Amino acid sequence: MVNKFGSLSLQGKSIGKLTFAGPNLVGANADVAVAMLNVNHTLNIENVTPQAGFDFSMTFGTPLKLIDAKIIAGTARSNQRNGARVATKTGTLLPMSDAKTDTLPEEDYDAVFVSGKDKTVHGRVRSADAFDSHDLVLFRVTPNYKTDNRGEVVRDDYDEPMISNYQFNFIQQSKSGDVGNDDNIVRILVDPTESERLQAGLKPGDKLVPKGLQFAFAGNDATDWTVYADTLVALDEKATEKPASNQSKTTTSQADKNK
Repeated sequence: MVNKFGSLSLQGKSIGKLTFAGPNLVGANADVAVAMLNVNHTLNIENVTPQAGFDFSMTFGTPLKLIDAKIIAGTARSNQRNGARVATKTGTLLPMSDAKTDTLPEEDYDAVFVSGKDKTVHGRVRSADAFDSHDLVLFRVTPNYKTDNRGEVVRDDYDEPMISNYQFNFIQQSKSGDVGNDDNIVRILVDPTESERLQAGLKPGDKLVPKGLQFAFAGNDATDWTVYADTLVALDEKATEKPASNQSKTTTSQADKNK
């Protein structure tokens, strides 16, 4: 399975201000107790599987903080026969007055977790839980074409297929470099304009470091995660790094607001 990462560490405070909304039951058999949390005093809800002994009878609206959280692949209540999985959040929920904080340092949360076509940001995650960004060796680049609601490729006015983004496929060098084992492959998507700029000087075997990483949960039979990057930089490149894109700036701004 491509992009088979297991879990990603999630920075709880980057989600926003959390208040208790009540208990809920999820999972394939509706037997997993989770805490429903309102986010930033809106009707948006985050379900979190809390630590053992969590008080599900606490007062509605109680402010809480989430520490040592993770995003993992959970079992969907629907579409189980198709092998569908969902992104499930776990962690320790504590009163705001508790002095405990994340075990990981803040700078370790160097990427973002996104959802939807507009890549809505839901918090900061740790990319090192997925792969070592300095361990990637390029072996193939292919386009992803835009499709309509019937699954047919969308074409432009010149009858050329429209490209949504490019797949940069990497071997993880430390994992034997076996292309035949999908579990060792990291696939990163880059927008067309940046991809075409990058491809001009690339060749198989190049070592590239992704910048501006965004993770989305796919949970299908081909991949658990979709990974996007603003750009890719040669591992040995000494030049000043390219500034982050608008997406990364938005994320940083959102994280600052939630501190």
